[in-house]
Amino acid sequence: MSRIFDRSVINGMVLENRLVRSATWEGMCGDDGRPTEKLLACYRDLARGGVGLIVTGYAFVRRDGRQLPGTLGMHEDGLAEEMRRLTAGVHWEGGRIAVQLVHAGGKADTKSLGCAPLAPSALESPQFAERPEAMTLADIEAVVEAFAQGARRGRAYGFDAVQLHGAHGYLINQFLSPLTNQRTDGYGGSGENRRRFLMEVYGAVRRAVGSDYPVLIKLNGDDFMAGGWALAEAVEAA
Repeated sequence: MSRIFDRSVINGMVLENRLVRSATWEGMCGDDGRPTEKLLACYRDLARGGVGLIVTGYAFVRRDGRQLPGTLGMHEDGLAEEMRRLTAGVHWEGGRIAVQLVHAGGKADTKSLGCAPLAPSALESPQFAERPEAMTLADIEAVVEAFAQGARRGRAYGFDAVQLHGAHGYLINQFLSPLTNQRTDGYGGSGENRRRFLMEVYGAVRRAVGSDYPVLIKLNGDDFMAGGWALAEAVEAA
């Protein structure tokens, strides 16, 4: 147990302990993804309480990747002032903060987006609110770039790391899982092909932030559904 309170380092990010507050949707942002004073206070309280690393609630990298209201936005440069205040507040309290980047894919819905959601394949799924549109190769390229730009903003805004949300049925996981990825091109079929989107996102993010910056990922180990993403593939992806 004593190791929980040991200082640790992840690619240059010094953490005072090994306590991590995992990403949790707070719903404390404006409609445009702008963090509110309530969210700033929440994160400052966590840092003041001794959490070594705070991971933000999932932050959408494009407007069509937002799932829930009040979600943090990393999709444009116009939120810089509030974002820098947020990271500065955490640092003032002695903490570190990573921004979690997400595209909700098929877990979004037309009502909240104003357009049809995108997913690897256009199919019905228990985790989708409606049947999404299948992403074209141009869509894939654009979303990969959106993740890279979100990461670039994260570093510029003072976040100590970025985390890719590759779990729980969001877009990266939708590509990984054979239940939601039934593509017949280079992004579907084999495990290597289904991992391709994730690896392209990671590569673009790494190029955007450089080699001296922590890039983390949240992966679930199993879909717990017949024919879905399972532990052996998760280990291989990791």
